[in-house]
Amino acid sequence: MRFQLFDRITDFEKGKSIAGVKNVTLESGNLVSIGTSLFYPPTLSIEALAQLGGWCVSASKDFSLLVVLGMITGAEILQDIKTGDSLKLKVNLVELMEKSAVVRAEAWKDGVCAIRIDKIVYGMFAIKEPQFVGEQQRIFNSLSDS
Repeated sequence: MRFQLFDRITDFEKGKSIAGVKNVTLESGNLVSIGTSLFYPPTLSIEALAQLGGWCVSASKDFSLLVVLGMITGAEILQDIKTGDSLKLKVNLVELMEKSAVVRAEAWKDGVCAIRIDKIVYGMFAIKEPQFVGEQQRIFNSLSDS
């Protein structure tokens, strides 16, 4: 992954869940101006949740497989997200199989759910380059609070 749409990983339980933070700033890019407010597009918040879910799956498989997004269903936008907002991202692993995984995800703003996704499905493929595992671990560690 060339860029992350979340700022950091705050918690990870292997095979169970991952949490992270997305702070919406003027530097976030792709902001939409409506009246006097700048809004962060909901599609990018959904992508941030999908990326975080991908990291949960990858780390739960010890970074041994390439994880790719397959499908997102049941996404609900419950609140607008504006500059200055801080989102708490939460992803729960629902099913982890040999070559696929399913997660549920939510983004919370000020203690209220802003985005809810019922199902994100990922496919997993064998990695042919052995250095990829170490690189993925390094990136994951740099995103974590540890």
